[in-house]
Amino acid sequence: MATAADILGSDRKSKIPVRWAKHYQTLCVERDRLLARDCSTPKTSAAKVDDLGEAAAEESQTSLSLVAAGATKESIVEVLEAIRRIERGTYGFCEMTGEPIEAGRLRAIPWARYSLQGQMELEQAGLARKHALSLLQSLSDSDVVGDEEAETAEEAAEKAL
Repeated sequence: MATAADILGSDRKSKIPVRWAKHYQTLCVERDRLLARDCSTPKTSAAKVDDLGEAAAEESQTSLSLVAAGATKESIVEVLEAIRRIERGTYGFCEMTGEPIEAGRLRAIPWARYSLQGQMELEQAGLARKHALSLLQSLSDSDVVGDEEAETAEEAAEKAL
């Protein structure tokens, strides 16, 4: 199977600084690996499920598939942005502080956008992206709320994220 680099041709590699060639190669491999994943929406069974346990298991599997697909899509975007930064010559510099990103951090997270200091500043300011699932409650933990109260709770949870 041909990779994107094969299709685009080898002349694009000439723009890559030697300093970032290994990172570029790592990011391209990661991009191809992520793109090979199935991120399609899982098909739900149209058949009526009489067993509640089986229905719950199917619903859980669907939810997990959606979460995994979303995480994969976010990772693809991060990797593609890092590849673009290498091609533009802005790779390896913190988007927050403008200082170089630590070499160890780039080895661990090749798509890192911030230095350790920049990341800490973002987190302290509450601006870092937080990856979390929506709040879950079981009926045994709380009373059943009306539609208006549920919408208000969901809006508050979204604002908190």
